[in-house]
Amino acid sequence: MSIDLSHANKLRNTVIEHSRAGNLALYHEAQEAGLTLSEWLEKRDPSPRTTDGRIESELDAFERQLAVQNIVTNGRDAITVEQFFVGGALILLPEYILREIKRGYTMVQDPRELVAVSVPENGPTVRPIYIKTDAAKKGAAKRASGAAAYPRVQLLYRDKEAAILDRGRQFDFSYRVVKNQKLAEFRVFLWWIGAQIAYDEVDTIYDIALNGDGSSPAATDVFNGSAGTLAYSDLVHLTASFDVPATMTHILATKADIETILNMSPFKDADTYAVHELFQRTGKTASLMPMNAKLVAVPNATATKLIGMDSRFAIRESVSQPLMIEADKVIERKLETAVVSKEAVYTVMVDEARKLLDY
Repeated sequence: MSIDLSHANKLRNTVIEHSRAGNLALYHEAQEAGLTLSEWLEKRDPSPRTTDGRIESELDAFERQLAVQNIVTNGRDAITVEQFFVGGALILLPEYILREIKRGYTMVQDPRELVAVSVPENGPTVRPIYIKTDAAKKGAAKRASGAAAYPRVQLLYRDKEAAILDRGRQFDFSYRVVKNQKLAEFRVFLWWIGAQIAYDEVDTIYDIALNGDGSSPAATDVFNGSAGTLAYSDLVHLTASFDVPATMTHILATKADIETILNMSPFKDADTYAVHELFQRTGKTASLMPMNAKLVAVPNATATKLIGMDSRFAIRESVSQPLMIEADKVIERKLETAVVSKEAVYTVMVDEARKLLDY
């Protein structure tokens, strides 16, 4: 499929003009509209899309700007960081950095996989909502006479509001060190930062699932085995502790506890559990699915406290500011100091969609 660069070429002069002046007006305009620069460019140079909204073009609007500015980001012809600074596309650099950080954010363990829904909020606090399930567990049938009532499913506010928190990472890159790096190399460091931010969020999700969000209760401990020992039967019991419609989709735990699980004999037996085949095919421990649940290593999880959860129902994310970068500092300070951060809070939607196994 040929790529239409006509609209991109019309925007090219605008990008060059702002780059030469170090003018961040495009970022400010995008932020006022609640958009990233990539989204702002899409408004002015729309990509062809499929019926379900996915970009159908080989390049999106931002990548088309890189193309018309002759910015090569990978391969043997990739430009250096310094060439980005001195060329006519300087204004695109902060967005390029943010996009690569976002790529790293999803590369190892995507936190979005653990969230039932992510919704925009204006902040600085949110009033969490939850589903009250007690009465809903009753049978749905009633007598023909109509004497019995239907079971009630209630959507209620929690007693307390939850504060939106600003989380992120500051990077300090010496321009003297990075200026001669090819973008193909430089972006690896950006991927690492993104993956770190993702695991910061995984830590937070684990904590909320374990302890509650300040107004929801802590997860119910369902352990009934031998204290100090994690056995296969304990995982079976954890799985069986979920009441329908919830089922366990993920197990969040320390790396040591995940190692214990994978060393259990049922999961080492190639005849009953194709560990080696799965791992070789995907390269991810998340693909090794005891009890049909994905394993998630949580950097700061508490030893012996495993959280089983149904990611489709348990956690809600409220976002007042998506992942953003300090574009002005990237340009004015030449990467010496800049912050990439996100303002959000996690709350519990369905209390019973998470269980604790504390052995």
